[in-house]
Amino acid sequence: MDKIRKILKNRKVFLSLTLLILFSFTFAAAAQNGAVQEQISEKQQANDYTKADAFQDVMFLLQNYYVEDVDFETLIEGAIDGMLNKVDRYSYFMSPSEYKEMQQEYEGHYGGIGIVITMRDNKLTIVSPIKNTPGEKAGLRAGDIISAIDGKETTEMSQMKAVDMMRGEEGTDVTLTIDRGDEDLFDVKITRKDIEVPYVETEMKTEEIGYISLAQFIENVGKDVEKAVADLKAQGAKGIILDLRNNPGGLLNESIDVASVFLDKGVVVSVKQKDETERILEVNQEINSDTQIPLIVLINKGSASASEIVAGAVKDYGRGKLMGTTTFGKGVVQSVVPLEDGSAVSLTTARYYTPDGNYIHEKGIEPETKIELDLEAAQEDGSDNQLDRAIEEMKNMIFVREFQDKKAAGE
Repeated sequence: MDKIRKILKNRKVFLSLTLLILFSFTFAAAAQNGAVQEQISEKQQANDYTKADAFQDVMFLLQNYYVEDVDFETLIEGAIDGMLNKVDRYSYFMSPSEYKEMQQEYEGHYGGIGIVITMRDNKLTIVSPIKNTPGEKAGLRAGDIISAIDGKETTEMSQMKAVDMMRGEEGTDVTLTIDRGDEDLFDVKITRKDIEVPYVETEMKTEEIGYISLAQFIENVGKDVEKAVADLKAQGAKGIILDLRNNPGGLLNESIDVASVFLDKGVVVSVKQKDETERILEVNQEINSDTQIPLIVLINKGSASASEIVAGAVKDYGRGKLMGTTTFGKGVVQSVVPLEDGSAVSLTTARYYTPDGNYIHEKGIEPETKIELDLEAAQEDGSDNQLDRAIEEMKNMIFVREFQDKKAAGE
């Protein structure tokens, strides 16, 4: 019994000492906080306290009173990124290394899994997996939400931070936690590869139907598509299927050139800036165009930005038929502005409108013929019911064109 009393007595003494120490820390913190509050309140009392003053005060607090040392440059980068993310999910800051990676991507060569992402409703969303990359082969789809990368939640993660985490050396793995909406979250483990994207691929699907797959609008793809059409026609193509599915966009001027392959005059897109200044971008007359060959453009939810500019022009002019599913709906233009320290800012600088004046942002472009992809069949045996339907439709279009030509010739 005496032993138990002794233990209880010691525990009471320990508890009293602990409480005393806690109170001491509390009073010290309160005194320190009071001193800081007194410094800050001087400006507030002068009635000229601005958000710029608040920013300086927060920087002061972080540098002097945060529980760990904080690098000044890290705070500045975070502030810049926060400003950009606050106004627009498509605007973001790139550190020198991130900017260099972006440039490498536009050169068509980087280490990663091969997906294009964006922030939609504050969620990290896949715009499209790039064809024949680890991301596509793992079954990732346009519209999938990445809720975590290697176990780290993406709710407060910047887009560039997510890109940085998913890229890496060839042969290394990354695990994405996917939210597909209609099912439970699931993990996808993907092995990184050296991604070299074949941006323009061609094939004769039948003796009369040429097929062009365009993966992204990087430099010179307009000229590449121009050459592809000429080559396919030389092989006997009487109709062209242009596949823009899962094409996330790219360079604005290249979308003009690709549209110019099938249009010989007129406005391709109009771009309106903050001050209502409007740039009218017309067909590039230096591109050899074919306005007569039957054309089908395949689109889906992964078709965004520059892809939508081409699809919108084709639809508005009635130049061809859109088939597939509704596009992503990105009707804003970004300008990449390099900064002197090697970093850069991607800034939304304009909205774009189709030739008929349609603003497709957050709405997308509807196809004339809607065809949902049979995902089970595609994953099981690689079949493509959307392309198969387009081929059958193109056969009919070629037949109609030949009938009209014979009728016009009086045959």
